[in-house]
Amino acid sequence: MAIFCVDLHPMKEKLIISLLASILSITAACAQAYIILPDSSQITTDPDSLNLLPAQIPNDHDDVRQPEALTQAYHPGHLLHDHGAEADSLQRQAQMTVWRIDARTGHRLPALPDTLLHNYQQTILPDGQSVATGFLATLGSPAYSKIFADRPETEQFIFNNAYSFYLKNPEKVLFANTRVPYSRLSYNRSSPKQNREERFEARLTSNFGKKLNVGMDVDLINTRGYYNSQAVKHNNFSLFGSYLSERIEVHAFMNQGSLVNAENGGITDERFITHPDSIQENFTSNYIPVKFTRTWNSLSNNRFFLSGRYNLGYVDLPADSLHREQPRFVPVASVGFSSQFTRQHRRFLSYDTTYVNVGGVEVQQIDRFYANRFYEGAVDDSLRFSSLKNCISLSLREGFREWVKFGLTAFLEHDLRNYAMRDSLGPGMTHHRESAVTIGGVLNKQQGENLLFNIRADLGVLGANLGEFRAEGDVETGFYIAGKRTALSAHAYIKNLKPKYLEENYYSKYFRWNRNLGDIRRVYVGGRLHIPFTNTTLGMGVENLQNLIYYDEQKQIAQESDNVQLLTVRVEQNLHFGVFNWDNHAVFQTSSNQKVIPVPAFSLYSNMYLKTKIVNELTLQLGVDAHYHTRYFAPGYEPALLQFYNQREREIGDYPIATAYANMHLKQARFYVMYYNAASQFINPKEYFSLPGYPVNPAILRIGVSLNLHN
Repeated sequence: MAIFCVDLHPMKEKLIISLLASILSITAACAQAYIILPDSSQITTDPDSLNLLPAQIPNDHDDVRQPEALTQAYHPGHLLHDHGAEADSLQRQAQMTVWRIDARTGHRLPALPDTLLHNYQQTILPDGQSVATGFLATLGSPAYSKIFADRPETEQFIFNNAYSFYLKNPEKVLFANTRVPYSRLSYNRSSPKQNREERFEARLTSNFGKKLNVGMDVDLINTRGYYNSQAVKHNNFSLFGSYLSERIEVHAFMNQGSLVNAENGGITDERFITHPDSIQENFTSNYIPVKFTRTWNSLSNNRFFLSGRYNLGYVDLPADSLHREQPRFVPVASVGFSSQFTRQHRRFLSYDTTYVNVGGVEVQQIDRFYANRFYEGAVDDSLRFSSLKNCISLSLREGFREWVKFGLTAFLEHDLRNYAMRDSLGPGMTHHRESAVTIGGVLNKQQGENLLFNIRADLGVLGANLGEFRAEGDVETGFYIAGKRTALSAHAYIKNLKPKYLEENYYSKYFRWNRNLGDIRRVYVGGRLHIPFTNTTLGMGVENLQNLIYYDEQKQIAQESDNVQLLTVRVEQNLHFGVFNWDNHAVFQTSSNQKVIPVPAFSLYSNMYLKTKIVNELTLQLGVDAHYHTRYFAPGYEPALLQFYNQREREIGDYPIATAYANMHLKQARFYVMYYNAASQFINPKEYFSLPGYPVNPAILRIGVSLNLHN
């Protein structure tokens, strides 16, 4: 517990405010409980809402993996799973059930609690979000996966993609039901104090009776950065709740988030990293020269979501009145409604306005890094976006009769979108409004073991997405060998996607375009095989893309009319010999056009560790892990666009980002100590760049603790 008692002064006010807000929010939720509405694709006859999902709380010997077809709602193509993960024993004691929700249909999808015991130290790092990750070094900064198949679709508000690891939305939140109040407090920090990175996370959730659950999530990131002008600040506050009964199911979610990211454009002299001895002077990472200072990207992200379902069915009376069986409600169909309002704002602002002479011309310091200037004065680009989605659905429930082996859902969605951005040529703001009407359906089988599937399709029938089409599906089957299940699954999709408004129209000081882009066509087929005897998982997927939209070497929007093929092969191999463990996750990628889709040929995450119980209550995981990928022209980062662009000037890779760590679990606490980027102390020349111009943090010490409390 000594690790937890660190100096919290930089975040003292936030901690106090968060605790007070939690108390007030739960109190308010109790007083207003009647306004929450419904969900469930798998209601059973048990009125206890804790048993409404088929996923059972695992015991020590259970494989806690959920069927792939069930756990993936919209973008399961990555086939990246944690097999054999250890669930916190506190979950069994508390009998807590968690799930995620499909925002359109209201279906509940089984999920795992975020209380895994081993490899906890990886969850805090940007590197830990993927086998290979591109990011700006600082925790909370823009990032993307270098595994192309892991990247989500581009959002309507295109700036969200750079922060997809951190932003909250209804389909990410873990809804819960618990017999006793549950809270989780996590605190992570790095040293030294002048460069400190801190993250505080809190979850508080409690049931009020068997049907109603209310909770709150807090996620605060405050980093000063190890390089000049790289501070990051995130504030995310979320309220969530659910009400589950035989007839009515309701889910509600509200998030208010804001972030500010200081931008420096990258370092100007890589010798400070690669050959520090050649600099002829002592320096720290904060004194490495960067392109610009006093420049920020800020993003606000506010979401409000409500989903309700009413179940239609009949009461099944017991056949034998002598038995004490209670009448049970059997759901046959359900009518659902969901509404989601999103309001977002992005601003790019710079006070780096000192005039310098470039080729005999006086320009502002930041202006010299850009070829065009569409207005004079300080940079102040602003863009606002709002979206109001309303969706109605009708579902036929799986299993209400023995011969009904699947569920069927149809939905109709309307999306009203508003855009406003500063016009770089004229006065005031440019406004745009559009609407989109989508129809679709889901066919799924979520009960049983021999065959599970989830098939989804939607079609734009009116408005901005007229002609947009998606059809994707997951299927899973398996067989037992000597009592162990070998799982075989597949995922496929075909998509015809309309370009986003902000991809075709954009106005700012340094970039301006009006384009008429074609529809993007994507076809993907992939599969996965998990072999329990050798603890091996094999995955392979191939995708064909036409009219792919990307940012080219000039940082301008571009579209590739030719077909581009991408092959991805994954191998997960976990070895175990007594207390010695060696986990490996390798990814092979090949792109038919590296100028359009640049990917590393080989990426690897390797984790070698000893794991044992020192005493009855203390589990120790002591090891070294590393992320590595081969050299390739990794996409660069453009702050003025808040986008990653393709470049052909600098190759990144062929250097391990290694960490030495001790990860421990004691009763209700998880805590770790790690030495990040340890390889930089031994390998020369030092090439620990994640993106061109953006090295990862130097070798630093990180500590963290997480407390799970049930009371």
